Amino acid sequence: MATMTYRFAPRTPPSPAPDPRPRIAVIGAAGATGQHAVRQALALGHRVTALVAEPALWALAHDDLDVVRADLLEPQSLRGVLEGHDAVLCLVGHKPEPLNQRESPQRGAPQAALATRHIVAAMSEAGVSRLVLMGAAGVGNSVAAGALGLGRWLHWLLPDVMADKERQEALVRGSALHWTVLRPARLSHAPSGADLHVGENLRWGWRGIPREDLAALMVRLATDSASIGKVLTVA
Repeated sequence: MATMTYRFAPRTPPSPAPDPRPRIAVIGAAGATGQHAVRQALALGHRVTALVAEPALWALAHDDLDVVRADLLEPQSLRGVLEGHDAVLCLVGHKPEPLNQRESPQRGAPQAALATRHIVAAMSEAGVSRLVLMGAAGVGNSVAAGALGLGRWLHWLLPDVMADKERQEALVRGSALHWTVLRPARLSHAPSGADLHVGENLRWGWRGIPREDLAALMVRLATDSASIGKVLTVA
């Protein structure tokens, strides 16, 4: 009686299915608004990367959170960090400090535009196109929309800061990224729950915008294609 021999190849385990949840990078995560953005994104089930200057000082831990050291004034520190992300939230203050030059002459000068230039370049290199920028009311055509001349007053009181914010926004708007720019009025530490007025060319004043509410708005816009290419005042 003839016999037949069968040889079975080792069973290869199936590859894990890709995680469909958005992956969001929060730049400026250690700031007051950035910390809210990280928490808001995690609460929505997103995967989050928090870019901070000093990871050892970061307290929040979460299974869906990676904390990465980044010196925004040193472009090499951003290389490879943003790959695989779906969106970037940029909450850069006007004085990000170079980690190895804390006493350098650069320290006192506004550096948001320079940091943002490095971020835009890193996003382009990583193939990440979606950017939501926290800018400022009083930039661009919102100068004239400030109640009681607030826009012009800010440029008089903080000329270097406002000029830097103008350059920062121009860099983003002139890029090939899928950007949204927010121009919040005065930010506050008030509890969440304010009625935010969001739109193009809105009249704005000195009413405080809770940082937590602005952070929640930025997180929602990260996955909202309808806001791409828009400059929105938050008042």
